[in-house]
Amino acid sequence: MYQATNPLTIETTPQLSPTYYLDNFNRLIEHAQTLYPDLLSDDECRWLSEYKRLSVTSQCLMVRLLSRKGCWFRSDKLDYAEIPDLKSALQELNASSFITLSHPTEQHNLVISDLELGLHLLTKPELFSAFPSLKNNKTAKKDELLALLDQQPFYQFQNLNFDCIYVVESQVIDVLLLLFFANTYQDLSQFVLSDLGLNTFENYPLSKQRRFFTSRDQLNQLLQMRDVQRLYSEGDRKDSELLEQLLQSIPAESEHRSIARKRSRLINDIARDLERLNLNDQAVFWFKQSILPPSRERLARIYDKQGELDLMCDIVTEMKSTPSDVSELEVAAKLEHRLFRMQGNKVQRSAKPSYDQIKLELDLSQMRVELAVKQHFESQGWNVYFSENSFLCGLFGLAFWNVIFADVDGAFINQYQHRPLDLYHSDFVEKRAEQVEAVFQAISKHGLNHLRDTYDEKQGIANPFVHWNYFTKALIEHSLASIPNALAVDLFKVILSDLKLFRTGMPDLIAFQDKEFHWVEVKGPGDKLQDNQWRWIKEFKQLSVPFSVCYVNQ
Repeated sequence: MYQATNPLTIETTPQLSPTYYLDNFNRLIEHAQTLYPDLLSDDECRWLSEYKRLSVTSQCLMVRLLSRKGCWFRSDKLDYAEIPDLKSALQELNASSFITLSHPTEQHNLVISDLELGLHLLTKPELFSAFPSLKNNKTAKKDELLALLDQQPFYQFQNLNFDCIYVVESQVIDVLLLLFFANTYQDLSQFVLSDLGLNTFENYPLSKQRRFFTSRDQLNQLLQMRDVQRLYSEGDRKDSELLEQLLQSIPAESEHRSIARKRSRLINDIARDLERLNLNDQAVFWFKQSILPPSRERLARIYDKQGELDLMCDIVTEMKSTPSDVSELEVAAKLEHRLFRMQGNKVQRSAKPSYDQIKLELDLSQMRVELAVKQHFESQGWNVYFSENSFLCGLFGLAFWNVIFADVDGAFINQYQHRPLDLYHSDFVEKRAEQVEAVFQAISKHGLNHLRDTYDEKQGIANPFVHWNYFTKALIEHSLASIPNALAVDLFKVILSDLKLFRTGMPDLIAFQDKEFHWVEVKGPGDKLQDNQWRWIKEFKQLSVPFSVCYVNQ
């Protein structure tokens, strides 16, 4: 999503050092020892100290192993040009207790069960070679063969054509990555993407005084939630016992705001599965542990199903008085209407805003409906862009570039962030109120002309609102000629009212002609307007934005 606009070629691709990954790993170490020395355990400090005493070649191999999935490896699958003497590097790592290494004939300390060997290191044909008793089941699948193995130690290493390798403390890289990125999805590949020019990030200010983590408990909480998330992703979501076990494994509520939000999102996901299984009492218990939407909505709907109208009313009242965001307020209004109807009251349906309609008969056999409509309007002299959300979001991202990347406490903790950590927090705008107001004042006085320069200066740099591949400079030029400054300010204020909610739902096409513009939402046969689109239609109506819904039949 955040790629540079110009594709890399052989001529332009930067040449990475053969040991680039070692350099990147050492950056993780430097970051941890500089910012978080007090959060590292004694074992981790010992590991880091002993790692630095290894030869460079052995360090390279160690990082290679840590960068691969799992803890078990085989020596014949390790072939790296920068490690010419693999045997010596393995022996050094083994002697220093970074790995445990088997040997076909000599005594060694590695212990592996038959099942572990088969599961992690052997192919199906190799299973028959290592365990001749399995040859009677040649038509069986590998999983079926593994089920026939047990946990007894494997001793016949002389029958293997490779050494088995076990990485002793592989979790050290998880700790280092988490301390650096403060999330569980970025890894060493992020450095590579940046070094190759595939990801380019803004040069925002960082401070050594600003740490994401203030205690080891916070670090452990995130690691624990990562493990729960993995088990949840891989598990059976209809297994109620598993779901309950996972929820029980989630750490207690954290005082750290970002960690607390991650915790709530995970609880919401799993509790929703309990609700789908009609385990409503369990779901209620867990939704009450969450601080994020849609936990209160789910509670209200469960109470509705259970006929607990007083409890439902209490939740809806709470949602209306202290909504988490615009979406929750909208949901609260719908639930309130349902309550009124259930109490025997007549409720007038909220009238949806009116809008202009265009009806066309087009051939859709050769192209998608949006492109067919685009072609139709272009034949009438309009300049049309199939931009969807990227048009207005792109303008917003450029206009508020300095706001998004402002020097705000806790917003940026490393140089590989495409957005501030608090972008979707309720107080994002409040924390940057002066900078936001300055942008509005500048647009009111000078318009959007400066966006040209911002586009040229920042092109290719990751921004959560600017999708460079879909946002051309021509769109800026058309905007400057067609969209009044006051209207641009009003549209930006809508986005700022709920950054997560209003970044989607915008019309498919934006059309320009003779200093006029027109937004067009395209609907093919059977397609209906969605809630996020109705939300924008309401705003367009209030702001008198030129807008139509184009209904197409074949």
